[in-house]
Formats: sequence, C-alpha cells, structure tokens
Amino acid sequence: MRDSDTVYLLDASIYIFRAWFGIPDHFYDQQGRPVNAVYGYFRNLLTHWVELQPKYMVAAFDESLFSGFRHELFPNYKANRALPDEALGYQLALCKLLTEQLGIPCLAHQEYEADDLIAWAKATAHKKGKSSVIISRDKDLAQLVGDKDCLWDWVDDVRLYKAELAEKWQVPLTSIPDVLALMGDSVDNIPGIPGIGEKTAKALVRHFGPLEHLYDNLDQVIGLPLRGTKGIHGKLAGTEQDALLFRQLIRLHYPDTALTLAQIKTQKVDSAQLKGLIAALELGKTFENLVEKYLC
Repeated sequence: MRDSDTVYLLDASIYIFRAWFGIPDHFYDQQGRPVNAVYGYFRNLLTHWVELQPKYMVAAFDESLFSGFRHELFPNYKANRALPDEALGYQLALCKLLTEQLGIPCLAHQEYEADDLIAWAKATAHKKGKSSVIISRDKDLAQLVGDKDCLWDWVDDVRLYKAELAEKWQVPLTSIPDVLALMGDSVDNIPGIPGIGEKTAKALVRHFGPLEHLYDNLDQVIGLPLRGTKGIHGKLAGTEQDALLFRQLIRLHYPDTALTLAQIKTQKVDSAQLKGLIAALELGKTFENLVEKYLC
C-alpha cells in the first residue's frame, strides 16, 4: 500500500557524490564512460523505492554550485570545494533523468541549494499536516525536523527523530544555525567567530537563544558559569555582523512561490519506458538487470 501520510524528501546529490567516491570505476556505459556514481545511486534508489512505494516524494539536486545567492553574500562560501568535473557532471545529469523516469518529481534551482529545496517541499508537507522523512547525511537539515518528522540516512539506515537530534545538538533544532554561525562550519567554509568552539557556542545559545539576544546582552557573558568568560566576551565583541551573516548562510531559504501536493506526488513507474531510457543512454545490461530485479 502506498504511504499517503508521509512526504519523502531525498537529498539526491549527497548520495550521488557518495557513490562517486565510494564505488570504483568498474561500471561503464557502452561508449566506455564511467557510470559508477549512476549505478550506486540508482541501485540505492530502486531498493528504497520498492520498499516505500511513496505517494509523495521529491528528489532535490544541487545545481547552484558557485552561482547561488550565498556566494553573493559571502564569496568564500564553499570555496574549499571544487566544481564537478565533466565526468561527474555527466553522471549527475543521468541520475536526474533516471529519477524523473521513476516518477519522482525533481527539484533543482540556480539560486537555491538542494537543502533549500527540501525545506521548500517540507513547508508544503507541514502546511498539509503530513509528516516528513528527510533522506540525507547532511547535519544542517536537522533544523527542519519537527514533531512528526525524522532524518533518515539511507546508507547507515539510521533514523533520528526530534528528541534524539535535540539531545545530540543540546539546543532546540531551530537554533542550529545560531550555533553553527558562532562555531563555524568547515564543510561549507564558514569560519565562524575565531576562538569560539562547539561547546562554547552551544552554551551561549542555550543561555541567550538567538544571536540578537546574545549580542544585545553581551556584557552578561562575563557572568556565565563558563571558563574564560572574559576571553569569550572579548572574542565576541565587534563580531555581530559577521555572526548574523554566517547564520544567514546556514539558514534555509526557498522561493516565495508555494509548492502544491500535486507537484510532489509520484507517478506510476513504466518499466518499459525506463528500460527504453536506459537503452537510449547506452547504460547497458547491468542497468537493465536492476530494473528487472526491482520493478518487473
């Protein structure tokens, strides 16, 4: 039976990148081009697709690398990453085509990242009273998890719910951007406030809440039951604008227009058409065998 009460939100790019780095170049198309990332992603997707039979699902793809609004705000954002080369770019495109052919709506944008697009679809699910399962390994997406939701990593098959995530972060999940703004996020090349580590950042946010309240009451830092509060106060002095900018980078944003449930509703899979696409893409018998195994 198809699950009609849950919206599944797939962070597709993160699993494609994982397959790219984790699966050796043992898979090639009929022209000799490596398709290891496509194989790993597609096999993973088919396995869970058959298990879940979701009525509502979207797959979000990153197509805003170095072109999104965050780079306009902070040019060094993700400057520690390299753009996908031609081989990986080709495989990313194939993964999107195969996902669409499976009947899963795909979201991609030149301004917004996959995380933002997941937040966009999550807003639709919440408005319609449906729970969400966010399928990702990205810690930043924990800020979206509500009472009826979970964060599910397909690779390790770990599902984390709001209470577990709040215990892990030690702050309300909506305060995660405040914490990361202070401590920084090396994955996205966000420096944070020099000298403010994870433990201190969490303690400050637990006590003060949003960054605005922290900086409006900065002198109170000295009276906190923490080691080196005078030094912490000195490190924070004059850094409010930087911290607010970093939080802006970490918070999730999406287009003003609303998505509808109809736009995130899956379609029936036509295995013959899927095989036809695989043939047209010259992916070969290995991929046809996956369709036979999971869909026929």
